[in-house]
Amino acid sequence: MNFFDFLRRMFPMAQPPAAPAPEPAKSKPAGTPSSPTASAKYYPQTNRKTPNVSAGRVIKPTHIVLHHTSGAYAGSVSWCMDPISKVSYHCIVARNGKRTVLATPSQRTWHAGVSSWQGRKDANTYSIGLAWEGDTYTTPLSEDAILSAVEYLLPILDEYHIPLSNIIRHADIAPGRKDDCSPAAHAALIAALNRVL
Repeated sequence: MNFFDFLRRMFPMAQPPAAPAPEPAKSKPAGTPSSPTASAKYYPQTNRKTPNVSAGRVIKPTHIVLHHTSGAYAGSVSWCMDPISKVSYHCIVARNGKRTVLATPSQRTWHAGVSSWQGRKDANTYSIGLAWEGDTYTTPLSEDAILSAVEYLLPILDEYHIPLSNIIRHADIAPGRKDDCSPAAHAALIAALNRVL
């Protein structure tokens, strides 16, 4: 035994207290996204399959286009489920935060119409359409409507590496033909996303 071993045996050093065992992870309700949101609440989501998509067309979205439906939530969902309408969004969000997802992000829906952005025509081929219930000019978005949109968009922005600068309004891609959504609604969504990204 050398001198240092002798000292260690005669004067043992205090051991640091053991770290507490980590608490088990709390599970989230089934079907909720894994991305953080600006709220502890999870908004109810219904998944439907609109017939108004371009069959066999797969897109890789680079942009999000924001709309408002002008009409009520239930009627807007029904309209997008009707082949006669030839209209569809990827997601419609109600004022109370409930949302209906009508298509997967890689499906080409019919939300943009005749459109162009920074020299690229046909925004349906490179964008996801998200619509809020009602008219965002006459009825400002509720906090629930904003946070539900954040909850829906976060995993998509992450998966497809879409920057916030690529979240645009229908009015941006179809000026003079469309005015939705309001600049205030767009700004409110960007601000909410900035708080959690």
